[in-house]
Amino acid sequence: MAYVIQGDIIANIDETFNMVQGTSHIYSIELYRDYIGNVLHAENASSINVAVVDRLGRRVLMYSNPFTPGVSDILNVGSISTNNIGIISFEILGFQSRYLEPGDLHVVISIVYNNYYPTSKTYVLPAIKIGQSIEGDFGGGGGGGGTDPIYALPSKPFGSPEFMIEHVNLDMPSANGRMSINSQNPLEITKMIFKNLDKNLVRLTSLENFLINRMTNDKIEGILTLYSIDNPTFYSIFKIISWSRVDIVQGNGDSDNIDGIELTVLIESITTGPGVSKTIWQVGNNIAFSIDTHGITGENIKPEGILTFTDKNKKISINTNGNNYPTGIHITYSPYYDSYVMVEINGISVDVGNNTKNAACYFSGNNGVTAIAYEEIRSGDQLIWNGSIAGFELEINDEINLIYEVNVDDLR
Repeated sequence: MAYVIQGDIIANIDETFNMVQGTSHIYSIELYRDYIGNVLHAENASSINVAVVDRLGRRVLMYSNPFTPGVSDILNVGSISTNNIGIISFEILGFQSRYLEPGDLHVVISIVYNNYYPTSKTYVLPAIKIGQSIEGDFGGGGGGGGTDPIYALPSKPFGSPEFMIEHVNLDMPSANGRMSINSQNPLEITKMIFKNLDKNLVRLTSLENFLINRMTNDKIEGILTLYSIDNPTFYSIFKIISWSRVDIVQGNGDSDNIDGIELTVLIESITTGPGVSKTIWQVGNNIAFSIDTHGITGENIKPEGILTFTDKNKKISINTNGNNYPTGIHITYSPYYDSYVMVEINGISVDVGNNTKNAACYFSGNNGVTAIAYEEIRSGDQLIWNGSIAGFELEINDEINLIYEVNVDDLR
């Protein structure tokens, strides 16, 4: 939900909507007075106007009530008789949206009361975002206002995809060849979204193939390097943690050309040295990327991890007493790829210390002298109990479960 305020009038939009060029959509805005929930009787206004503003700040469409010559169309204003007081709506038609510049769409609302005493009163509310204009699958750059389409320069060698950074707050990229990141600082980037078509209207087949066949099917970890085309000395290297498809235009599935791919990443390195003058990524930067698959062998393929019940229904031989008390219960297998070990006491999970003794329990390889981090737990490490911290002691009749995943090959 987003809203803007001018004086005592509030304009509210429940959710934004991204419309594809060439399609139609009806946008509705709720008007309130003094506070949200106190509906404004919009029909009592002398006139209401709504201007649609594109990403370049141009007023490209205009709606008014009462209708005046020269505007795009009538603005619908709710009334008591229609049981929708306080709601104004307008429709962007397909032939109009086809020429909207891809990018954010905002509206500016003005409300005029001629019967105010002693003079009329006009409210002009701040711009509020209603969604985005998304480039259609017919290609090109939208053509709004005579701007050049976003066709790219010839592709780089080996077909390297080319994109332009449109957002640094992870908002949806609106046109082919655009992408978004969640921060300007390379060290803080954890998410990035690519449109499925690059600047040359070429599908991201190389990236999709790697994500589906190598990461998902073969369990191979990937490295993505983001290069600056404008400043070739600047690049950032990221480990790909996970990925998902993004349904940028809802209702058509999530894998069409007009949709995108979101990557969750972890920074590994950035360029440094006296020859590097650029330090952050910025809106408008032209980029390319490559995927590191060199040196991958069968040894890099992760085997499957499965839950083991080997360490279930364990018993202690003597009641515990106080903190840092060895239980005599040792984990049988090393957890699958450093995964978490859940500890249950009589069916209730308890807090496990991560490289700290300040928890109900922890694992140790030296009889409780030091605590082990989650990722360092290995076969034979012992469960240590802190009765004072947990608030109770373990007794010989208690059932203790160690629940974790193991490498399937370890069980064969």
